[in-house]
Amino acid sequence: MGAFITGIIAFVLSTTQHRNDRKKAKVAREFEMLKEVAEKTESFNNVALRYWSLYSDWRRRLILDSSVPKSNILLDAQHDLFNSFSELTTAESLLLLFGYSEASVSLRLYGETVIAFRKRVASLDIPFDENDAASYRESMIDKRAQLFQILNEIYKTI
Repeated sequence: MGAFITGIIAFVLSTTQHRNDRKKAKVAREFEMLKEVAEKTESFNNVALRYWSLYSDWRRRLILDSSVPKSNILLDAQHDLFNSFSELTTAESLLLLFGYSEASVSLRLYGETVIAFRKRVASLDIPFDENDAASYRESMIDKRAQLFQILNEIYKTI
């Protein structure tokens, strides 16, 4: 009888320990995912703000001299921005995989804000001044902050 009771207790303890281990592993995976999303977003943000700075400056100089060509640094920034969208796509995929659709939408809106800026500065037919540049930068920073607020809320609930 004692062996039977010991066996049941061992089974219950083993099951509980296994459940706790799985929960710890899930928390660790979600934490790593959030960390990766944050890193990819920050990497993209650095590229986007560099692009914003260089293109805003170029558009300001175009007002004074319409023959100012794009510098190689500016062209590199354009190329880097295009390539860095893969970081954002990967981050969005991770959020969707883990079921965080609100964060995914927020990340997408942030990316769309950067795309809107890119389209605006690329079109020389549309006027663009310092107020426009400041407005786009503020919008990009706000969208990024909103995303990180959502990620912080997710982190708190893990």
